[in-house]
Amino acid sequence: MSRPFPMMSAHDGGQDPLLAQALVDFDRAVQGLIADDPVAHGRFSRAYVTAIFRACLAPSDPGPGAPRGRPDPEIAQALKRWIQDQLQQHPGEGSDHRLTAARRAAHGFWLQSLANPIDADGRPRADRLLEGLLALTRTDG
Repeated sequence: MSRPFPMMSAHDGGQDPLLAQALVDFDRAVQGLIADDPVAHGRFSRAYVTAIFRACLAPSDPGPGAPRGRPDPEIAQALKRWIQDQLQQHPGEGSDHRLTAARRAAHGFWLQSLANPIDADGRPRADRLLEGLLALTRTDG
């Protein structure tokens, strides 16, 4: 997974198969992280933040259809529905302002990385940001 979601729209007016597969792949990454996390409080938010950062910091492999430009509204709506579904499955995470801040900051990091991919010089700052966001998801953070 080179980026959390492709940044292209469906041209046929229907469900974009690339978007659908990207959501499946991202969901698998998040669910795997959730399964490996023994701490219930903030589990979804930690997994979401970590999956986004891992995808954005993975070595870039641009090819045809590589992420470029602004997010498509269809992608934004699909992500919103997916997050709302996840928050239903993880009660309390939607109303915790620290968890919400961590998720939104990770989402902003993803969007920023589209315009300016993280290079070796930016990696230490990104790692520190990830540590700070994960601290927000812990009760002792």
